[in-house]
Amino acid sequence: MKVFLDTNIFLEYFEQRREYEAVGKLLNAIEERQLTGVVSVGCVYTLAYLIRMELKRQGIHRPEQTERLRSLLGIILHLVKAVGVNHQRLKAGVADVSFDDVEDSFQYQSALQAKCDALVTINLRDYSGADASRIEVLSPAEFVGKYLL
Repeated sequence: MKVFLDTNIFLEYFEQRREYEAVGKLLNAIEERQLTGVVSVGCVYTLAYLIRMELKRQGIHRPEQTERLRSLLGIILHLVKAVGVNHQRLKAGVADVSFDDVEDSFQYQSALQAKCDALVTINLRDYSGADASRIEVLSPAEFVGKYLL
């Protein structure tokens, strides 16, 4: 099964928020190759920025900051495959008025282009415009309950 991970999945895990345990089970299943994990290239860009800002907030500066950033991104990219989205899908994402947030629409289009079976996100409301006949949108807890128990 191919699972698209929204950017907020990593934030949930790194910051040990409410669905931390479910995200951990999901990431473990990907690491054990029970599932194929997919993210958008945009997710990697966003994580690079957010990780750098967090390291800066912690008082960690270059070159150590860059080394840590590369290490964390390397771990993520070893775990999941980053996929791009073509021009037509970007146009579809821009035009899709069922999404209030265009960035979420791009994520959705990336998941569709990569032919993912499910999209896992913390913010289900962000994907209320998703076509359930094309991809299943689940929270980490829902995904774990349905596919990993």
